[in-house]
Amino acid sequence: MKSAVRLLQYKVLKWLSYASCVIMLLVSFNGVVVTRTGSGLECGREFPLCHGKFVPGTTIGSLIEYTHRLTAGIAGLLALITLIAFLVWARKRRDFQIYAAIMAFFVVVQAIMGALAVVFSQSPPIMALHFGFALIAFASALVLALSVRRAGSLERYQAPPAEHRVSKRTRNLTIFSAAFTYAVVYTGALVSHTELAKMSVVLHIASAVLLLFVLMVGHMAIRNYGHIRDIRKLGIIVVVLMIALPLSGVLNLVALGSEYYMFAPMLHTLITDFLFAFLCFLSIRTWELSRVPAGEEASVSVKKTVQA
Repeated sequence: MKSAVRLLQYKVLKWLSYASCVIMLLVSFNGVVVTRTGSGLECGREFPLCHGKFVPGTTIGSLIEYTHRLTAGIAGLLALITLIAFLVWARKRRDFQIYAAIMAFFVVVQAIMGALAVVFSQSPPIMALHFGFALIAFASALVLALSVRRAGSLERYQAPPAEHRVSKRTRNLTIFSAAFTYAVVYTGALVSHTELAKMSVVLHIASAVLLLFVLMVGHMAIRNYGHIRDIRKLGIIVVVLMIALPLSGVLNLVALGSEYYMFAPMLHTLITDFLFAFLCFLSIRTWELSRVPAGEEASVSVKKTVQA
């Protein structure tokens, strides 16, 4: 009976993490639509009302802005429910609780920043940070979903075998690549709000450097750790996404003024969100595997465990 309850709890938490991941992605998509259509102030400088009403008027702009607000509100509520559920039912998995807490914190913060941007005029750096926080919220949701799915239960984390050990060099390069990706994405969001030519040049240079680092991470994951199934898969995913990212950026420029005006930036945002999220998950996995004892250390660790 107890095992059946634990299994049910696990399934509920798993689907909550999946739902959170989807709603966070929708928030990003809606944000792109709002920015592209210039609908940010279509409800006036009011929040949460739209021109004094809970239900907006029939104008396209007000519907777009109100949909974004509604999606962000649902995302915040779902993130809080997910956090509480993990705190109650996943007490043995502190890592799950941390991911859920990060997700809830950043989705609430970015929602508050969005509301303040409506009521009070915000500077471009703050608006770019608003997008950056939404990116962290989605990455945390994806990391949570992938971690729960990979674990298969709510039991304590089990250390992998010694042959799955990852070098500190690979770990550090992966973490740096994830952090650098966030910096490039923030710069891109800042450029979109300021349209400064000098910053655009810096962005292109940073993107080229990012391409190099991510390809190195992918190469190391596939070639050096091909025997570790999830590391190999994550290496392939980040390489594919990294190659697709500049291509989607070119499509974004080509689509200006065409019928693909809205589709191209949504595709670019989709690739960006998943690239950063998968790099974050790969960083966590390499960090975990870099702590696995190797060789004699592993045998000593096993002896200590047996004696205990």
